[in-house]
Amino acid sequence: MTSVGQSPHAYALFAAGILAGAVTLVVLGRFRLYSRRVRLPFALLTLSGSIWATAYGFVFLAVTPTSELFYAQLAWVGAAVLPTIWLVFTLVYAGEDQLLSSQMLGFLAVEPAVAIALKLTNASHGLLGSPLDLWRAAKPNRFAVSGADFLGPFGPDLVLAAHAVYGFGVAVTGVSVIARTYLKSSNIHRRQAGFLFVAGAIPLAALGGEFFFPFRINPVPVSIGVSSVVVLWALFRHQLFDITPIARDAILSEMRDAVVVLDEQDRIVESNGAASELLAQPVADCIGESVLESVRVPAEVRTVLEGRDRAEAVVEDGDSCRYFEVRAESLGDRTRDRARLLLFYDVTERRRTEEEFRALIENSRDVITVLDADGERTYTSPSMTEVLGYRTEALVGESVLDLVHPKDRDRVADSLDEVVTGDSPVLAEFRIRHKNGTWRRFETVGVNLLDDPAVGGVVLNSRDVTSRHRYEQRLRVLNRVLRHDLRNDMNVILGHADLLLDERIPAESKDHARTIKRKASSLVELGEQTRHIDTTLTRESSGLEPVEVVERIETQLDDIESDYPEAIVHRNLPEEMWVSADDLIESALKHLIDNALEHNDRVIPEVAVTVERSQTSTDYVEIRIADNGPGVPDAELSVLESGTETPLQHISGLGLWLVQWIIDRSNGRLRFAENEPRGTVAVVGLRSADRAVSVSDGGTVTSESETD
Repeated sequence: MTSVGQSPHAYALFAAGILAGAVTLVVLGRFRLYSRRVRLPFALLTLSGSIWATAYGFVFLAVTPTSELFYAQLAWVGAAVLPTIWLVFTLVYAGEDQLLSSQMLGFLAVEPAVAIALKLTNASHGLLGSPLDLWRAAKPNRFAVSGADFLGPFGPDLVLAAHAVYGFGVAVTGVSVIARTYLKSSNIHRRQAGFLFVAGAIPLAALGGEFFFPFRINPVPVSIGVSSVVVLWALFRHQLFDITPIARDAILSEMRDAVVVLDEQDRIVESNGAASELLAQPVADCIGESVLESVRVPAEVRTVLEGRDRAEAVVEDGDSCRYFEVRAESLGDRTRDRARLLLFYDVTERRRTEEEFRALIENSRDVITVLDADGERTYTSPSMTEVLGYRTEALVGESVLDLVHPKDRDRVADSLDEVVTGDSPVLAEFRIRHKNGTWRRFETVGVNLLDDPAVGGVVLNSRDVTSRHRYEQRLRVLNRVLRHDLRNDMNVILGHADLLLDERIPAESKDHARTIKRKASSLVELGEQTRHIDTTLTRESSGLEPVEVVERIETQLDDIESDYPEAIVHRNLPEEMWVSADDLIESALKHLIDNALEHNDRVIPEVAVTVERSQTSTDYVEIRIADNGPGVPDAELSVLESGTETPLQHISGLGLWLVQWIIDRSNGRLRFAENEPRGTVAVVGLRSADRAVSVSDGGTVTSESETD
């Protein structure tokens, strides 16, 4: 029986096996966080190396052929799977494990499985020679059987040579993957990859030495022990596998928001480039450091790490500031909820937008009020102080109805209920008490934003319309005076003028009476025009609707030919033409046609009406009314275009204003041009009903001709 002392090669092999086994235990014992995806294949790698070296050592101590064969086969199993596990580990470590599909893993497992099967069944087929030939070359004077050592000189055995070449190629591929990771990493990641590269290169170097300088013992299992020492050093001194570059480029680097990955001790495991402005040092220097010692906003980070949902952090950026919303999220089951993500959402633009809106609200004359579901104020804009005299903070928590006029409260309460229960804005007008005791009239629009997390209330936009209300009241009084009192008095004047004309008075006095009657009739007619405009334009519009204008124009022209038999009427009309207009558009066209004849100074007045598609825009229809009269004075056209009258510049009568206002209600356009050789052309442009969409009751209704 041979002792260990008689087999000194066993010492080195057992030492290598023990070191590799120690690495396996350390890696599994420090198993935590998402890096277990890296640790598991590495633990299997070192375990297979430990089995290879230890079994090889027992080959030297075997005293019977049976035990020697058992250890030789066990060593073969460890050696056969080692290159494949090494390749799998390197791909996972480099973050390229997306290449390791189930099909790819199955393919990689084929060769070692076949090699192990051939070894275990070698007695029946002999493809690998004698079961002991692989190891006996390293045991001089033991059983006196010659052969080739495993991964040593192969001799003529092609199957063994093919297996060795395959294993060598796979091992080199794994080393190249680590080398590439080393080149594109920095700082601690580069150091870690460097240690792994050295650990992988040592067995390759030993294998190369065996090819050129055959040893008495296979050096590869012994070199695994040397690699194990390198790995142990990296595990304890350089945080190997505690901090791993898992798909850094693919996952983190492309993210716009700042992301920091923490381990269970709140150390920074990984971060992306966007986090650089939030870290006190360069990103690479912060890896492995405590996050609270590395970030520029430790108080906010501590808040979210202690369980708060979110926190807002402000980071100075030169002369300006950047705003971040900080959140912490667990990485989930894969890390057993021990690894966390710190997410820094850049909300600078949102904050600036909010500040702009706040500035607009705080400097607006409108009063902005936010109510809760019970109608109590939670916010009132500073304009409340200027408009109504109240301090805003004194109103918070008070009912909005407290300042409303007692006679308006029921109506306002109903409007608030309508806002809360509905989805559409609600308009209301009511009186509010000023701090000085007077009542101001406000027009308020209420919007339900209770479900909006940014607001969480009912928003009231209130505008002081007291002056407008008073102005409209004065207009109603003056209109009543103009329409009724003035008309009655003018009728009295007309009656007395008729009496004077019936009397026998001097001709000069009759001329004065006729002048009085003419001017009084003009004032009565002006009052009638005012009444017509008031009743026409003050009624609520039914909205735009499809209107067929040709038939209506034909009817008006027929009436004109009957009323003005001496006039010449030219018609250039299609069979039909639909426009989108207010239902008063017919009245506006009638005024233009009547004016073309009433103010015509020719013995034979002429009017021509043309209806056609606009030459500049097919979306519009143009109605042209041309006459041969004196034309509209330029001064009146200028007033109509500017929309403002002055004591020196104004329009005679109200007809043109009525036409302009009606066309404005139809979203149309009115312009005047010179007619050749004399006269004026009034051009009315209305949107074609083929393309127009009518508006009614706040909604949109497509015209029938469009849907056809």
